[in-house]
Amino acid sequence: MTYKRFFTMILASTVIMFGLMYLNTYALGHIYFSETRSYMAVMMGGVMAVVMMAFMFGHYPVKRTNWLILGGGAVLAAGMLYLVRAQVTVDGLSYMRAMIPHHSIAVMTSGRANIQDARVRKMADEILMAQQKEISEMRWLSAELAAGRYAPVTYVGSAPVEGSIDDALTRAQRSAMDPQQMTLETAQRVLTAPTCAFRYTTEADPVLWTDADGTQGVAMLNDVLIPLSGSGQSFSANGLRLSVTEVDSDWRYNATLSYTVTGGPQSGFAGDWRCDQ
Repeated sequence: MTYKRFFTMILASTVIMFGLMYLNTYALGHIYFSETRSYMAVMMGGVMAVVMMAFMFGHYPVKRTNWLILGGGAVLAAGMLYLVRAQVTVDGLSYMRAMIPHHSIAVMTSGRANIQDARVRKMADEILMAQQKEISEMRWLSAELAAGRYAPVTYVGSAPVEGSIDDALTRAQRSAMDPQQMTLETAQRVLTAPTCAFRYTTEADPVLWTDADGTQGVAMLNDVLIPLSGSGQSFSANGLRLSVTEVDSDWRYNATLSYTVTGGPQSGFAGDWRCDQ
């Protein structure tokens, strides 16, 4: 056994382990490079070097080199563990690119788990829809940050106020006002001929349905179906505006949805826009 062969095995195993960590993502479009996963792969490579050398110490002739490999592997593994735990090199863009495949795992398990209990099934469905929405939003934000369009850090949350339970029930959280998923049958309750649709991800139900002419549409907020009037790929109702922009800059999605509610910030989602549903 030669040292060159030893390090080649470690390097090949590290690269393979990095790739294997993406096999539990739900869809190819959810795969992004992750700093955290790369640190984990290198950490496992360091541990593997220590374990292999410990078991095969006598097969390599230079004991000083063997001890250096043991020590170097341990230091490398410890350093990568620190980076994984501390996240000191992970900025906003790296964070989202790591979280998208992480969310994709929840999409796969929540959608495919053999759940018998109705309460657990309800929770899994809620997780499934929330993760699909957040994947779409993070893809849009990733494109924003990659293009250098940063928003200033000014949001600190709303200030608590005193009141009654009725006051609490009327103070809807901003996240609850994001467009909800609708089946074709649901959209047909408002829209005669739903033809085009925007989805957070390809496997999700649409959150915006429109007719072929782009003059009418429907969205659902807090379980309320809202008819929309449109022009082209922009749709609105009182206090609500949604605009679809087709893109070809990323193979993971083909359009973005810009979404604004009066009194709230603009949100965006990167997903799938298709007609002739």
